[in-house]
Amino acid sequence: MIEFKNVSKKYKNGTHALENINLKVNDGEFVYIMGPTGSGKSTLIKLLDGEEVPTAGSVTVNGINVGRLRKSKVYLYRRKIGVVFQDYRLLPEKTVFENVAYALEVLDLPTDKIRKRTREVLKLVDLADKANVKPRELSGGQQQRVAIARAIAKRPTILIADEPTGNLDPSMTDEMITLLEKINTEEKTTLLVVTHNDVMVEYHPKRTIRIDSGHIVNDGSRTLSFYKQNLGEVKGEAKKQEPADAAALKQETEAQVPSAEEKQAQAALENAKHVKDDGAVKYDERPIKERHLSKEEAQDEMINEITMQLDAIKEISEGGRE
Repeated sequence: MIEFKNVSKKYKNGTHALENINLKVNDGEFVYIMGPTGSGKSTLIKLLDGEEVPTAGSVTVNGINVGRLRKSKVYLYRRKIGVVFQDYRLLPEKTVFENVAYALEVLDLPTDKIRKRTREVLKLVDLADKANVKPRELSGGQQQRVAIARAIAKRPTILIADEPTGNLDPSMTDEMITLLEKINTEEKTTLLVVTHNDVMVEYHPKRTIRIDSGHIVNDGSRTLSFYKQNLGEVKGEAKKQEPADAAALKQETEAQVPSAEEKQAQAALENAKHVKDDGAVKYDERPIKERHLSKEEAQDEMINEITMQLDAIKEISEGGRE
């Protein structure tokens, strides 16, 4: 489990990157971390992987207080965490197989185990047929999958993906998140995905932690219906504020009540529709003959005219309220 308890981080230049962060992520969760540039996302990740130490509070991962680790022990702790970077960071002169195997070689594992695990993860990310290819011969999406394979080769308990879709087109973005979901399920790996991609989050909804100015401003599970109903929040738009007092509430309520003109036009429209349904419309034969309209066309025209009048009244009314 990951736990941030009353965590703050202030840099030497005076920047308050994080302020009193309290956060828990359970084993096996898939979590998005979102926020504008400079919000504190990167600092949160650096505290998690031991690159930075909190100014106050504690960061605990699977019972280990990361901020209190000796520098000589940090590399051992990091073996339990996989990180996928936006720029891939592959070794250009090594093959796909060698890039993935390298992450295991530094652990001094036996050669047979390294080869077996490398084949496993390449199959998991659908790159078994690219084992002997150099990174430059791959597409951006394929290079990102190699980076993911390398990160999960050592069986980390936590995988951090830092803007994993930043360099990918929409179709590859969907494919990449589907792969991360697969890893989350099959490898039982806790996923933290740092992203700016609202569309991706909308169509692959998970728990979403939003950070702004060093504070967690939102933390909760998001469903597809939530995003469709709250598209403004997804796009970063401010939510409509609640009325501050009774006068504001009264004004807002009155604005929702239709005017007398609107009521009259609405009644005429409903009556026209009702009369049409009953087949009892009275026609002005002269205009119908002159314009060569059938009775059915005349009925539709009457309803359309009343509808247009109603729309015009509403526009005028709304303009006056503004």
